[in-house]
Amino acid sequence: MNPLPRLPVLLALFCLVAAGPAARAASPAPTAPQPVAPVAFTFEVNPEGANPFARDLWADVAEPSGRLLRLPAFYAGGGRFCVHARPDETGVYRFVGSSEGATAASARPLPGRLVSSPTVDVGKALALPQVEIDPRDPTAFALSDGKPFWPIGTNLAWGHGDVTRYYDTALADYAAAGLDWMRVWMAHWDGMNLEWLPKTLGASPEIGRLDPAVAARWDDVIGHAQSDGVYLQLVLQHHGPYSSTVDSNWADNPFNAANPGGFLKTPAEFFTNPRALELTQRKFRYIVARWSWSTAIMAWELFNEVHWTDAYRNPATRPTVAAWHTRMAVFIRSVDVYHHLVTTSTEDLQSPIYAALDYYQPHCYPPNILATIRSLPPRAALKPVFYGETGDDHIPAPEAVKESGLLLAPPVWASLMGQSRYPAQEWKGWQLISTGRIGELGAVARFLHATRLPARTGLRPDLATFQQTPEVPLVLTGGQYWRQTPETVIDVPTDGRMPADLAEIPTVFADHGHAAATGFPGKIGFRVDYPHAATLTVNVDGIGAKGAALRLLIDGASVASRTWPAGTSPAKGSTDSVNAPIPAGRHLIELVNDGGEDWFSIASIDLGVDVPVLAAVGKRGPEFLTYWLWNRDGIFSLKDVPAAKGTLLIRNVPAGRWSVVWWDTLRGIPSKPVTVVHNGGDLRLGTPPISRDAAVVITRATP
Repeated sequence: MNPLPRLPVLLALFCLVAAGPAARAASPAPTAPQPVAPVAFTFEVNPEGANPFARDLWADVAEPSGRLLRLPAFYAGGGRFCVHARPDETGVYRFVGSSEGATAASARPLPGRLVSSPTVDVGKALALPQVEIDPRDPTAFALSDGKPFWPIGTNLAWGHGDVTRYYDTALADYAAAGLDWMRVWMAHWDGMNLEWLPKTLGASPEIGRLDPAVAARWDDVIGHAQSDGVYLQLVLQHHGPYSSTVDSNWADNPFNAANPGGFLKTPAEFFTNPRALELTQRKFRYIVARWSWSTAIMAWELFNEVHWTDAYRNPATRPTVAAWHTRMAVFIRSVDVYHHLVTTSTEDLQSPIYAALDYYQPHCYPPNILATIRSLPPRAALKPVFYGETGDDHIPAPEAVKESGLLLAPPVWASLMGQSRYPAQEWKGWQLISTGRIGELGAVARFLHATRLPARTGLRPDLATFQQTPEVPLVLTGGQYWRQTPETVIDVPTDGRMPADLAEIPTVFADHGHAAATGFPGKIGFRVDYPHAATLTVNVDGIGAKGAALRLLIDGASVASRTWPAGTSPAKGSTDSVNAPIPAGRHLIELVNDGGEDWFSIASIDLGVDVPVLAAVGKRGPEFLTYWLWNRDGIFSLKDVPAAKGTLLIRNVPAGRWSVVWWDTLRGIPSKPVTVVHNGGDLRLGTPPISRDAAVVITRATP
């Protein structure tokens, strides 16, 4: 017999019939790095039933060490099946046999006729370790080699043009920048959905069957992720196909009974219909069988933003969404021999949807992103958590600024200094590529690896202030956008500190009288210590169709109000202002929507006081402190602004010798360390000139 070539091999050799003409056409140029491949055996069995994708075939594969693996096989076309094993040992892998049935105890032997060689000789084992939950800390990730892992990258949800070439290039660029995470969807519009093709690629496969050309494209993407060392969070479903209102693709969904062969009468039925459940499990089984060999799969994400589906939005059917997630997580684990993580993304981290999942994935799109990105929603259990998406949708910035990519990296820096140990992941990964700013995120990655910030324990968020710095007006924006949260009162410092509690400020104020029933706030309170008398200005930029009313209260007394009748609202791009005088001293300021039937939204709140133009947020422990600093005027400005410098004031730093290193946050380059001898108490550090942002790391110096 002639053994197959030593791995790695071309993905076209994964299974002898899996890669059709479409896949070969999308293969990278000969000069491109070749993707890593699994150990693959192809075999035939006697046909049974009309649909080979419905068969529950398994194969036994012996590893070089002698360990016997029972792995799920998948239909590869042409009457043949294939099994993929992970090449994590050097030496000879051997095909032992095949069977049919989910468990070894109940399976019936099914002699297979090998089409490929019965052995594969692996000359080089996979070098990339798998991501797991840290066995020492349920809130942390670790690699299978015991080292800590922190995801740093972006979403690149769908491809553009030649999809495989797009992803192959992007993965190489991410690896070169030091990025290790990418979130990718199995979307239909870019030809990456196994059961649903865009019309430009022809007819979708018959329901219950999967498209081999799509699978071959995923072979290529996952193989390149493996070779480039970039971990994929693979999104298996998204909300659009099962929503009639939000980003809806329901009309074109092949499962829709209005379409030929469809069988679901409503989007919500997807979570309970027996045929839909069976077909979804069958698809998930195929995905696991074909790609679970790869350690580059960080996690199977069951759904993107499942809270936008019709079933979730209806409280009566919401429990079916949680039951679906538990069922699918249990099923995937029953066939994934390599034990990848399983997650989903939805905003309520206390939902039973997460009960059977490995980590939390909220998303974050607030106006005041530098505050909100540092806070996390309440959670039901101790699990890892990070923002799987964050973006500039609601940041009050001109479109030219948003299109420039200028807004992408600063929220990631801010997220490092908040409640999560892991950075938030930008949604607009494609924009980092198109604007040439991927190096700015690479700078964050270099900072993380140099400081090992996510792996440090005992750190807490901290705020610092400035002295001898120019001042600018203190203007607040909403920290949340249509988020269900209790009405609350927060403290707002007037010395320039920017607490994460600012995230509690609503952008949209619902009717206060119905807040308890709907969960959407209609009121917020601020405790502010005014150094002098001032004028408070609230700028309103939107009114619901039925009208709304804003009332301002100072220490419980109404001082100003305005009512917008139904059908009135500020013109687009303009605001209506409500003003109130505030005397010096400490006061409780309240904004409430209590005289209208609908909502109003705020563009900004000018408190009438000035604060330093520089701001700083950080994390600190007994031996380590780090802060991210930004220029309020320059952080989101395309125009050149004067660089500001001043004295960074950090409270209550222990006495001793401290090493101070400043970081260039655009290039990810540290300065030479400077040793500071500190007598204890407030530590004052002169800053370099800052026109946009900077970071500083302060560590206890060795004698």
